[in-house]
Amino acid sequence: MLVKELPLPEKALVVLSEEAEKLNPPQEAAVKAGLLDGKNLVIAAPTASGKTLIAEMAFLRHFLSGGKSVYLVPLKALGSEKYDEFKSRYGKIGMRVAISVGDMDSEDVWLKNYDLIIASNEKMDSLLRHKAQWVRDVTLVISDEVHLLDDASRGPTLEMVLTRLRAESNAQILALSATIKNASEIAGWLSAELVKSDYRPVKLKKGVFLDNFIHFGNEKIAISNGHKDQFALCKDTLDRKKQALVFVSTRRSAEAEAEKIAAKIPVASPELEKIANDIERALPSPTKQCRRLATIVRKGSAFHHAGLVAKQRKLIEDNFRAGKINFITATTSLAFGLNLPASRVIVRDTKRYMKYGMDFIPNIEISQMFGRAGRPRYDKEGEAILLAKSEAEKSAMEERYINGETENIYSKLSVEPVLRMHVLALVTSNFATSKGQLRNFFSKTFFAHQYGDIEDVMSKIEKVLRILKDFGFIKFSGEAATLGDFMPAFELNTDPALEATALGRRVAELYIDPLSANHLIKNVRKKSALEYLMTMNHCVEMMPLLRVKQKEAEDIETALESSGLAAPDAWDMDYEDFLGEFKTSLMFLDWMNETGEDALLEKYGAAPGEIHTKKTNAGWMLYAARELAMTLGDKDAAKEINKVRLRVVYGVKEELLRLVLVRGIGRTRARKLYSNGIKRLADVRNDPEKVKELLGIKVAEKVMEEIGRSAIYGAEEKETDV
Repeated sequence: MLVKELPLPEKALVVLSEEAEKLNPPQEAAVKAGLLDGKNLVIAAPTASGKTLIAEMAFLRHFLSGGKSVYLVPLKALGSEKYDEFKSRYGKIGMRVAISVGDMDSEDVWLKNYDLIIASNEKMDSLLRHKAQWVRDVTLVISDEVHLLDDASRGPTLEMVLTRLRAESNAQILALSATIKNASEIAGWLSAELVKSDYRPVKLKKGVFLDNFIHFGNEKIAISNGHKDQFALCKDTLDRKKQALVFVSTRRSAEAEAEKIAAKIPVASPELEKIANDIERALPSPTKQCRRLATIVRKGSAFHHAGLVAKQRKLIEDNFRAGKINFITATTSLAFGLNLPASRVIVRDTKRYMKYGMDFIPNIEISQMFGRAGRPRYDKEGEAILLAKSEAEKSAMEERYINGETENIYSKLSVEPVLRMHVLALVTSNFATSKGQLRNFFSKTFFAHQYGDIEDVMSKIEKVLRILKDFGFIKFSGEAATLGDFMPAFELNTDPALEATALGRRVAELYIDPLSANHLIKNVRKKSALEYLMTMNHCVEMMPLLRVKQKEAEDIETALESSGLAAPDAWDMDYEDFLGEFKTSLMFLDWMNETGEDALLEKYGAAPGEIHTKKTNAGWMLYAARELAMTLGDKDAAKEINKVRLRVVYGVKEELLRLVLVRGIGRTRARKLYSNGIKRLADVRNDPEKVKELLGIKVAEKVMEEIGRSAIYGAEEKETDV
């Protein structure tokens, strides 16, 4: 089917034709299955099979009909990638494209004016909790990477969001998935047609590398270039003027492998020198990791993981796409979402440390890694290669990953921590105001569809309701109100009305686990910043904490003894977790006392990207603690918590808070100003020449412009309350 034959207006066809003249098999099958007629569809097809164009056809049709579309993504980075792509392509025909992936304490009213909204699953969940009125106007919901329903951490939120959106709107559902064994189950749950395809525009060859031979089934290809293992494959890739992704199981391995590849297979160019310099300068003061990465990039390779700051990751991604970086070593997280293909994918590790020790990586994850091999418009075929150390291991890999099927997708909704958050959200948004309504809602989930009943979930929900009541987050009325306890009401087969308290509503809006909220409420008044940090780090949202290594245990325990904190006994089961909370708190204290990233990396083993993530999470949890204190009417506690929060966010001592709140004055500039007598905003305003001398003319002028806005003064006083 030709694109120009689609039943869409001419201006839509012109834009689509820029992407493809002819629909490929899964795209044509989607149209024939009712994509443009408003039917629900599940598209299960390999990576790079054109699923995004199917989504584009759908939201174009809704836009031209006056509808509103929501495009759900599992990762913020993927959301940003889609936003840039769609805004550039469809903004020129008048489509208003927005992205909303942060700020979990807002209903984002402004989104009502947009035609296509790209949102993370968690942000959409938050918007539903805030009762965003524009949700009822949504006519199309696109769920990207819907197979992540199986992910224990992200799947339940996606499942709840899709269940609520189906209930709150009459939207068409389009779910995009990798090839999975039980895609028909997801289609059945969503009342959707299943479009399943193995089509791939670039042929994918899957094999195992052993003793310098690639085994593609019965085909055996020798690689003889003086290297062994992944290095032989990388050298062969470079000799072909191609690129490769190398997947390993840990961040440390990613860095070590990249360094080895750079040493064994170096290349050099002026372009790489510039990229390396930009990477090294991504932070105000380069860390040991920055310098290490830059050195590797100068030789044509790179590592990629969450320990890098966003600017470094983007530089690596963009320059790999541009063909300037030859090799990236990465953890499995890079296999999901981002469009970062290579001619060859090399999977070094097929096992990783999981809950109960080392175990095989699921087939579906290996399949996602494989899917990065083969670049449309560049390669006629892609190669995905596993590394084996013996003939027995080669045979096992072929059986499991080359010839085996991907695993079934299973709902992960029946987990108490998940239910705590979502049950409270359903009650606080008045979506479910009785046990019967909760049963009705959960009967429409993927869990209920998959297992046939929800009694397991309902028994846990009853327990959760008791917990929420004990915390003071919900109350009940009617017959059960005279019984004094919630459980007997259930035993008497009554269905008490459920009502959220003001405190419960705020907890749901803040998007934190009710268990964490209760802990914060109990510890809303503390004597020191360290105590507030310890309270925060005890919450599940701050996981994973920094782990105390054996060689540093004595130093950490000595610091603990002098801290004045009450600690569990060394033989207590919670002692190791407590030490992790304490080490993480010490890292934050050093950060708040203006210690640089390089020193933190040396002292605590926390990479800049990791520090940024923990700082963001800490800022949110302290914001939540402040809001809960305000809800309780404790303004004094709220003020103290807010000071700690701002110091964590900006990484400064309390004396610099007023200065760093001005855009353009980071902690380094604030310290420079303060040390030279510019201690308050009034000082900046009264001595502009000195500010220019200290910061430079251009920076100083921007700072003065910011301070000149009267709103800054009010915002400062309100924000710091000091």
